[in-house]
Amino acid sequence: LNSPTPSIMAETKSVRFLILSDTHDLTLETESNKTSLGQPFPEIEVLLHCGDLTEICSLEGLRRAVDLISAIPAELRICIAGNHDTILDRNFHFANAGSLSDHEEALKIMADGAIRYLAEGSHSFTLASGATFNVFASPYTPSQYGPQYGLHAFQHSSGEDRYNPSTVTPTYAKNTSNPTSTIPDFPAIDIVMTHGPPKYILDSTTDGRTSAGCEHLRRAICRARPRLHCFGHIHSGYGAQRVAWKDSVSSTELEELGIDDQSSQDDDMILIPRPEPEGLMKNSDRRRGYVKLSHSTREALVHGKQTLMVNAAIIDSESQTHNAPWLVELDL
Repeated sequence: LNSPTPSIMAETKSVRFLILSDTHDLTLETESNKTSLGQPFPEIEVLLHCGDLTEICSLEGLRRAVDLISAIPAELRICIAGNHDTILDRNFHFANAGSLSDHEEALKIMADGAIRYLAEGSHSFTLASGATFNVFASPYTPSQYGPQYGLHAFQHSSGEDRYNPSTVTPTYAKNTSNPTSTIPDFPAIDIVMTHGPPKYILDSTTDGRTSAGCEHLRRAICRARPRLHCFGHIHSGYGAQRVAWKDSVSSTELEELGIDDQSSQDDDMILIPRPEPEGLMKNSDRRRGYVKLSHSTREALVHGKQTLMVNAAIIDSESQTHNAPWLVELDL
């Protein structure tokens, strides 16, 4: 929260969303509607927080996180949990000798009237303007430690598919979905909020060689085709990426975008190139929290044709608060 907010103009008739994730016990001093650095908050209708409110989860840490979110002016503030928010995961909390009273108190804290804490599943919202939108939310992430998937909250084995119907799950994976955890097909969902990224989308770890996203989530996003998919979890993956859907892009459009033939690709997702400045300007732009998505950044997203992916981790790969939240406008 300590750098200027990058802006993505998605559509002209707008609802403005501020997206952040992985604040990890970050505190925010406010005075006269400004951050501690004197920068005014952008005018927004909706705030989205994609989890990891805390570092080592405690009741006091959750209270500070709720205070942080509540201090940002917005009509609606939506929040999910992440793998560090251990008290909110009943099974994990109890398995690690946590008390029922602490878990229940944590849920009361998250039920604060200033925010909407979402459990896994689909949720509908209507703003004062009359704009309506549907959100699918999930705090779950695949384990990065193979079968040892009980080391963090809201985790599952990477071989488990909780987001798709069994008819979609490949034979090498185990389907563990239920009606709540299954992401609905297009066009039911406008926004997907998950703690972690889909496979190969803004999910590179610090070694630059490992993709830590969820392949089953990626498969579900290909079905759902939301307007926006926002997440965090992989701090080094911070950024934004437009993707298109294979059956909605002509060969001429692919050629104009500089994208090779996609006929042999395993799924329907096509990454739209996002050219970046070179040399000194590249580093300068990243420090300002700016990432150029494509030459068509200011062109409208078309629901079902393109999806905007946003990794909004505020804490960077060196555990510093160098990343800015993202400002996104959507036509709803």
